[in-house]
Amino acid sequence: KKVNFKLRDWGVSRQRYWGAPIPFVHCKTCGLVPEKLENLPVALPDDVEITGEGNPLDLHPTWKHCSCPKCGQSAIRETDTLDTFVQSSWYFLRYATNHKKWQTEGISKEDSDYWMDVDQYIGGIEHAILHLLYARFFTKVLKDLGYTNSNEPFKRLLTQGMVLKDGAKMSKSKGNVVDPDILIEKYGADTARMFILFAAPPTKELEWNDSAVEGAYKFI
Repeated sequence: KKVNFKLRDWGVSRQRYWGAPIPFVHCKTCGLVPEKLENLPVALPDDVEITGEGNPLDLHPTWKHCSCPKCGQSAIRETDTLDTFVQSSWYFLRYATNHKKWQTEGISKEDSDYWMDVDQYIGGIEHAILHLLYARFFTKVLKDLGYTNSNEPFKRLLTQGMVLKDGAKMSKSKGNVVDPDILIEKYGADTARMFILFAAPPTKELEWNDSAVEGAYKFI
């Protein structure tokens, strides 16, 4: 047997608006300083302008200007946000705790013990490696830190099949997407649901077929 280590360092910063702000401040005197706990979470500005050029947070006129948590002098807030994988790697633990309790105590161990581990995770094949791997990383770290007793996030995985059209995966970039609004307007939502459910088992690819949609409509 041989073990191959193919993971590399993970660059988690992104130059975009969507994502959790990285809670650090750049100070000319103190260098890179973590934000104080009482100032967390750092909230994104509501009046950001998305132009498609550069980092919107870096271009915002006021949001990035703050005081150094260490010396109190004028400083610049880190404008990179965290990769959205960081948030999606532990959201299931957040969902286990109701909003009111979450505001006062964060992840509730009592709720985590009741709801975790997730009985069945359903997702596309594109999430079967990285997202599930990161979810395990975060769960184990949060267990080591004492936030949860859960050691494994998911008991079972159901990898759903892709929807294909003309032999290729449906995607906006390929332009082979079927508009559900047009379909629903013509046949109704139940027809669309029925075709999708009966065309293939949930774990297999589904080849889109307009005539089969017509057949489902006639059957209903």
